[in-house]
Amino acid sequence: VAAVLAQSDLVPREYQGKPANVFLAMQHGAEVGLSPFQAVQSIAVINGRPTMWGDAVLGLVMASGLLEDFQETDDEQTKTATCEARRKGLPSVFKQSFSHADAEETVLTAWDKQAGRYVRQRLSERGVWAMGPRYARRMRQMRSRGWTLRDGFADVLKGLVVREEVDD
Repeated sequence: VAAVLAQSDLVPREYQGKPANVFLAMQHGAEVGLSPFQAVQSIAVINGRPTMWGDAVLGLVMASGLLEDFQETDDEQTKTATCEARRKGLPSVFKQSFSHADAEETVLTAWDKQAGRYVRQRLSERGVWAMGPRYARRMRQMRSRGWTLRDGFADVLKGLVVREEVDD
């Protein structure tokens, strides 16, 4: 199955021609309850590490039956996304926030191919973050969601982190 999928245009580019990677994504997906095709579509490899899209993470947590309540908000004034999740059987709420100010303060180091060296850049100036307010709002949402769900449902996610976070 992995070999067939690796030859297909229906898998992400990073899996095309790589049946071993397809197989490992399928296996990792099986460990968290994803079908083989769902796993290949939902798991991305970033710097050699399997990660999962933010919507798939929420889907797994919802499907687990352990999620009692879930809320996401974005405060336009402070440009802060907040995610809250309550797990069945636990009295406390898992809550994390991520703001534009956090993105401004976060400095990352990345390899610049043109310069041939590592460069430091603010998170808010990189990739999707720099594409405008709509995308920045979504990235704040994914950061707060990923941290909240990883804190409250580590047993469901089994170490998978949110792709949007690792990609940065």
